[in-house]
Amino acid sequence: MSIGAKGKNRLQRTRPDFAHLEAFLKVAETRSFAEAARQLGVSQPAVSQTIAKLEESYGGDLFERRRGAPVALTLMGRAILPKAKLLLFMVDTQIDRAVMIAQSMAGSLTIGFTSGLASGPLRAGIAEFHGSRPDVELRFVEGSPNELYRQLNERTLDIMFSGLLPSLGGGPNVQERLWDDRLFVALREDHPLAANDSLRWADVSTLPIILPAHHGDLSYYRTIAARMGDLPFECVSHDVSAGAIMDLVNLGLGATIVCTSATVPHAGIGYRPIVDSNALIAAEAIWPKDDRNPLRHRFLVCIRKHASSEWTTRSPS
Repeated sequence: MSIGAKGKNRLQRTRPDFAHLEAFLKVAETRSFAEAARQLGVSQPAVSQTIAKLEESYGGDLFERRRGAPVALTLMGRAILPKAKLLLFMVDTQIDRAVMIAQSMAGSLTIGFTSGLASGPLRAGIAEFHGSRPDVELRFVEGSPNELYRQLNERTLDIMFSGLLPSLGGGPNVQERLWDDRLFVALREDHPLAANDSLRWADVSTLPIILPAHHGDLSYYRTIAARMGDLPFECVSHDVSAGAIMDLVNLGLGATIVCTSATVPHAGIGYRPIVDSNALIAAEAIWPKDDRNPLRHRFLVCIRKHASSEWTTRSPS
């Protein structure tokens, strides 16, 4: 395929660099080669040579030069001016953004968590991190432990928080225990067991239990079953949100088990701690071993700060 004369001419022209455009904008702003040179910290001949090169690139004069009068933009110069301003603004913005990312003041972080950990230390840590770095874009994914772990391995998550995963020793990820959350029974306030200040697994076994099962994930069921031991219990799992589980409890369809961090107030529902020794859940952070994201490190520092022992014994408001 042949290229016409105009096409060849375009290919042969050199693109102006950013220093040339900056000089052009400064001359257009000051309407003086001498003043533009002074503000740029270079000689007037240097500015004149830069503008000459720029005019050569565009194939025409950008300024009208009249002795004793301020320089003025030509028709071509006026056409180029807005785009030149926009281009340099975009470049400056990108450089500023890159510097902020390098200093861990900007960027993005995708955080996964199981529904039971949405409050407590995680919530407090998120609030502190966002307050100190408002330009960092935070994205949140709520899901089952297995689904979150799959996304972490696919690198769609930067870090995940869960309390229901087995030991991952020797794998591609770091697993750090942050705090212990006590398990609570959530039941209607008018239920006879709500009159007790605390409950045991033997009490729980007398209740119909409702648990979430996102896309068939039975992590929650296995966790409760392991702690019940030989105690018989009735359990039904639903693929619904944590809020929907509470609605089912409020309807009198049963009770549910939540950790301390999930004991947020719901009208008509009371929370009673399970005081048996095996009623603690280890809340953990998991992230890729080879991850070098400084934002993840700084975010985790905030979570660690709030992951203190007070959360293991905290009673709901």
